[in-house]
Amino acid sequence: MIIREMANSDRPREKALHFGIESLSHVELLALLIRCGTKEESALMLSQRIINEAGGFNQLVGISLAELIAIKGIKQAKALEILGCIELAKRLQQIKFTENATVQTAREVYEYIGAKLKFEQQEKFYALFLNTKNQIIKEKLLFIGTLNMSIVHPRDVFKEAVLSNCAAVICVHNHPSGNPAPSKEDIIMTKKLVEIGEMMAIPILDHIIIGQENYYSLKANHLI
Repeated sequence: MIIREMANSDRPREKALHFGIESLSHVELLALLIRCGTKEESALMLSQRIINEAGGFNQLVGISLAELIAIKGIKQAKALEILGCIELAKRLQQIKFTENATVQTAREVYEYIGAKLKFEQQEKFYALFLNTKNQIIKEKLLFIGTLNMSIVHPRDVFKEAVLSNCAAVICVHNHPSGNPAPSKEDIIMTKKLVEIGEMMAIPILDHIIIGQENYYSLKANHLI
């Protein structure tokens, strides 16, 4: 069967069957998930519009249920299917990190948690609590802030550290702007955490800021 002879609504499915799922474009993959369009649009046309309204394919990672339902042709059930696939993709990126994953470098921390944070629209502050072998024994979301700043209370970080009986902590948060360079407030807050960690003998090993395409390690840049 020649692809150009297929109906628009059948092309992604037939193309996948004939040439493999990896042959599909971003729009075709989304159309395969959507399955059917509307009276006015094919599944391909609707898929392209979803991507356009999200601001591009990469921005689908951070799209919300409300934003999807607001798109003409997408109802709640279909929106949940799309979000389910996005969440599955995020988790698959972390599949190599099993329970008690060991993180020795900032890059490994980014690979562990970056997919979860890089497209978030709000700042989220996580702490990774490590044992003496640098294995993650606990991961906890401690704060959700505004678009520009998370208000981090050291007492909450170290309360969790004590409860988890950890040997060290790595702090991680995202910048919704996509630029991982630390703000003045990020540096001040980190220095405060480091000072308290030294007093409590629970060192802050690093503070890593996640952007959309890269990350910033305060330790690697001699700010810790």
